[in-house]
Amino acid sequence: MALPRESLIEDDEALEVLDASAKHGLGVRTLVPRQAGAVVHHFTGVITPELRLHSLQVSEHLHIAETRFIGFLSHSCDPNCRLDMQRFELQALTDVEADGLLTIDYAATEDVLYRQFECHCGAPACRRWITGRAEAPNAEGRAYLASIGR
Repeated sequence: MALPRESLIEDDEALEVLDASAKHGLGVRTLVPRQAGAVVHHFTGVITPELRLHSLQVSEHLHIAETRFIGFLSHSCDPNCRLDMQRFELQALTDVEADGLLTIDYAATEDVLYRQFECHCGAPACRRWITGRAEAPNAEGRAYLASIGR
């Protein structure tokens, strides 16, 4: 049975995991408008030394996994949100309309990604290949960047 939209807003903090597209996988959208500077979500999860798919780096050797929404945020080179890993908060960087996809820059929190990937976010300064902040593009990334003349 589907919950009424009002119940989703109360029970799920007005966030929803969705299939953003077959190419990009899962994402998170807000069901209500968000203002720049607002805390969108406080998150919890399991702290582990293991880098996992959908985990996020908390400190040099620790990651948070099994979060309700945060591990499913989409990447953008020009994100509309940021993660505060000390306060375990997702904060809006820009105004986001209701039903808007929430995005973060993966390199802002991750030294090394679970998996590097092509980026097609459409931002004017799109990096085209996404890595963690402390890693260079892998062989696949170097080949891809060379193929597009970067």
